[in-house]
Amino acid sequence: MKISDEAGPPSLEPSSSGPRTLRRGLRILETLRTAGAEGMHITEVAKAVGMQRPTVYRFLDVLVEEGYVIRDSATPHYSIAQAWRAWRDAHQEAVHRMRPIMRKISDATGDSTFLICRSGSESLCLHREVGNYAVQVQVVTIGHRQPLGVGAAGLALLAALPEAEAVDLIEQNSAALRAYGNMTTARMSVLVQSTQTRGWSVVGDAAAPGVIGIGAAIRDSSGYPILALSVSSVADRMPPSRQRKIAEIMRRELDRAVL
Repeated sequence: MKISDEAGPPSLEPSSSGPRTLRRGLRILETLRTAGAEGMHITEVAKAVGMQRPTVYRFLDVLVEEGYVIRDSATPHYSIAQAWRAWRDAHQEAVHRMRPIMRKISDATGDSTFLICRSGSESLCLHREVGNYAVQVQVVTIGHRQPLGVGAAGLALLAALPEAEAVDLIEQNSAALRAYGNMTTARMSVLVQSTQTRGWSVVGDAAAPGVIGIGAAIRDSSGYPILALSVSSVADRMPPSRQRKIAEIMRRELDRAVL
């Protein structure tokens, strides 16, 4: 991790090429989205995103395989799959609704606030609002995925699920969890129980060393968790008393909002 020297508050960021690769794929998806149902020829896509055609082919092959993009069998045209379009629209709506709430939380705490949804057995970051404290934790970027429960928001979602569903997800992620601070299924189960007792989640040194996050789940009208928010900061800034204060701020802003 490093402190960012870009304009604005310094941040903790991973020195990985993964986010750059992800952004290139997202640029291709966004280009196809704006093309609409007619789609685009491979050469048009390459020109629009400023990449070599073989590179674009490799991205598109993966996107087609994963169901995000469809290829016209008669012509080398590609377009966004309908299911992906609906999925993306739902996420955009969630960001639109939650962004004002996140802004208030970041203003009140001075720290970064993250909006997370569930994607299969993983958590997916949909949006981030940056606070005004000198050091901002930005290890989790928009589009970042990790096993559900590793981060504070993901843990809040996991703990709010029906028990059988949560148990199944923890088992599904048993191998992947080890990459996050040697997390185990037993420890994750304890974290889930603690979150249920407390009413909000707290995770430290799992998704990022030296970072503590506080999370709260957001439920639909039936009580099922659909989204979660988290606030993260460096561990020195997160004593138990402040953890409770941040949880109170999050719950207050969520209670005030019309979701």
